[in-house]
Amino acid sequence: MEKTLQNIQKATAEEERMEGTVKNCPFRTKFHIMPPVGWLNDPNGLCQFRGINHAYFQYSPLNVNGGGGYWGHCTSTDMLHWEYKEPVLTTDIPEDRSGVYSGSALIEDDRMYLFYTGNVKMPGDYDYIDNGRISTQILVESDDGQRMSEKVKLLGMEDYPEDITQHVRDPKVWKEGGKYYMVLGARARSRDENGKRRDKGGVLIYESEDKRNWKLYRELVPEKAFGYMWECPDIFSLKDKRVISYCPQGLETQNEKFQNIYQSGYSFLTQDADPEKTFREWDMGFDFYAPQSFEADDGRRIMIGWAGMPDTADTHRNLSVDNGWQHCLSIPCELEYRDGKIFRMPVREIYGLEWKEVSAENGKLQWNGKTMKLNVSGIGGEKTVIRLGNRENGMRITTEGNKAELSFFNENGFPSRCGGGRGKRSGRTEGRIEDILVLIDSSIVEIFLNGGETVFTTRIYLENNEREIDMSACKNYKIEII
Repeated sequence: MEKTLQNIQKATAEEERMEGTVKNCPFRTKFHIMPPVGWLNDPNGLCQFRGINHAYFQYSPLNVNGGGGYWGHCTSTDMLHWEYKEPVLTTDIPEDRSGVYSGSALIEDDRMYLFYTGNVKMPGDYDYIDNGRISTQILVESDDGQRMSEKVKLLGMEDYPEDITQHVRDPKVWKEGGKYYMVLGARARSRDENGKRRDKGGVLIYESEDKRNWKLYRELVPEKAFGYMWECPDIFSLKDKRVISYCPQGLETQNEKFQNIYQSGYSFLTQDADPEKTFREWDMGFDFYAPQSFEADDGRRIMIGWAGMPDTADTHRNLSVDNGWQHCLSIPCELEYRDGKIFRMPVREIYGLEWKEVSAENGKLQWNGKTMKLNVSGIGGEKTVIRLGNRENGMRITTEGNKAELSFFNENGFPSRCGGGRGKRSGRTEGRIEDILVLIDSSIVEIFLNGGETVFTTRIYLENNEREIDMSACKNYKIEII
């Protein structure tokens, strides 16, 4: 407990020290969860508890370039206005001394149960795949979402199948049919037909009668490798469809598929499910990873992702780093199954905000507020172009037919500064593009095509005097700001 308090005090001191620098940064958002200082990545423990929405996240207040030292914590009554609390988990026991990694929440009997992976990386000459790493699944409990109980070890390396490497993490726990289930992302040892090492990503599913004693229920690893590791798995139902959401690492780019270094998407759990054939990406933009979902009190399935991407130092950077912070979470979205796929749209609460419609002279507008909502309708597959920023430094959204492209190259063909090195991303809808919803909250842009059939999420770094929008190539549009 003493070490916990010391670690939280360190975080609080850094938050106070950097408060002015961070607060004055033009890239801070209004309706998205951000770190007070430092680094944020995966959403954790998403839930509703006593009518309050809780979002935890991987947090490193002492290092703007990352690390798994804390779980940060925010609460909200509407999933849009978030109040930051102090961290709830830190590296304070031997089993998590290298990081309190991602996990989930289960609400039962008016109590919160939080599950996470404790990570240990031993110093020395290790590959950290087959040796040098310890992954432990840990439980804590809470009566209020903030004060945590003593940590309890649930599963260790001795509890995983022999074919599984030391990469086992990110427990998602749910209750079904009177039992508890835990799905874990995993990396299985494997060799191809030539005897060459080629590991396979998959998941481990455990079951329990009491949330403390767990036994292996199922090992789900595809016959043919689909990435070498699956992170942040999530299993849930939409209508009568069983869904597995996961983040496969090691997929090669295929034209408009798998354009990022790592992907996130879903498959339907069927008897003959082949992830290579059934996997569908959640997002086609630059910045969306490690999503997690939860069921709201009213039955809606809500998903939030990390508006970022790991291991991108060689391709792009976030310009907010210069002001002492990095990353945010995506807007909470409702998931809906129809027509054989899952649609993802912002939570309906967003339409209850005090939006003010504004007119654009000749399709162009300098906006003063940080947050903007654009609706383009009646497109019918015709070419549309939306530009954010100016001709020299901006981003273009172009749609035609069923294809959409997001580009940070300016009209001279050079990368725009506001992209931090980002280039192009493209994606398609099944039929022609009919409507576009664009949400802009300072430094994050989220684009929803055809009611959320295809989505693009990306960060953009425009200074206040560069916040210009050009809709002159669109016919039917509506612009609202806050």
